[in-house]
Amino acid sequence: MRKKMENKLLKVDFEHSGKRADVVLSSLLSITRAQVQKMIKDGDIKLNGTSVKASYRIEGGEEFSVTIREKEAPNLTPYEIELDVRYEDEYLLVVNKPAGLVVHPSFGHKKETLVHALLARGDKYSDVNGVFRPGIVHRLDKETSGLLIVCKNNEVHNKIAKLLKKREITRRYTALVRGKVREEAGVIKTYLTRSKDNFKKMANTPATGKLAISHFKVKERFKGYMLLEVELETGRTHQIRAHLEFINTPIVGDALYGLKKDPLYSKGQLLHASYLAFTHPYTGELVEVSAELPDYFTKVLRRLQKDL
Repeated sequence: MRKKMENKLLKVDFEHSGKRADVVLSSLLSITRAQVQKMIKDGDIKLNGTSVKASYRIEGGEEFSVTIREKEAPNLTPYEIELDVRYEDEYLLVVNKPAGLVVHPSFGHKKETLVHALLARGDKYSDVNGVFRPGIVHRLDKETSGLLIVCKNNEVHNKIAKLLKKREITRRYTALVRGKVREEAGVIKTYLTRSKDNFKKMANTPATGKLAISHFKVKERFKGYMLLEVELETGRTHQIRAHLEFINTPIVGDALYGLKKDPLYSKGQLLHASYLAFTHPYTGELVEVSAELPDYFTKVLRRLQKDL
């Protein structure tokens, strides 16, 4: 008989209201709906101490108790990975995450994540988002590089989360895309939710989706490609990737939203979180952090510039 770990509470935000419990929990736990359904059947996921159906419709604000069995649980043993820390004080830090590094452990990624590297530093972090996401207040996709805020205690975590919710943190990304638009700048506005055709993707679904807004500027034009600066107004899952597909300019190397194997670059999407700015929740000072493009990104740009 497998031993169980301590139950963890998982609070569901109001933005998920109306969605099925198995859909929401699979996203929050980074596992499949089938795995969530099995955990519900086994009694490892409960709502208010009682059994819950996979088809239960989220109202928002619920706290689910989740029991993760030892055999399935990610390993939280610290793992030393050299981190590029661009800003740090006693409250938080901003790290420049490399592409290919998963932010936090989950059922599919149990070790060698950014969280494991943070734990190896020996610091304490917030636990608002659970034991497997210490310090993590927002995230970047595995193949997206760039800047990420990490919180060192729960109070600063909640303050940063509030700034994110109120759209008071400036987040700019650099993306190389296939295709072109006539405008030099524009706004993309959709309502994003999980695609019915492919659950891994987000799709524009006005009836049930959540408002998603991105602002873009053309930084450079090439033959068949463009370099864009994209600023988030909202921060939905896969927002930039889905938005750029929506205007028929998918990100180079994005096998989910673009070509499965892009001839220009196919080792991951060329999307980089290049700039963060926010008012420090304790000092009141403006914190501005930037990160240059990775070498592999600039090499692709040089190839395109030679063809002009």
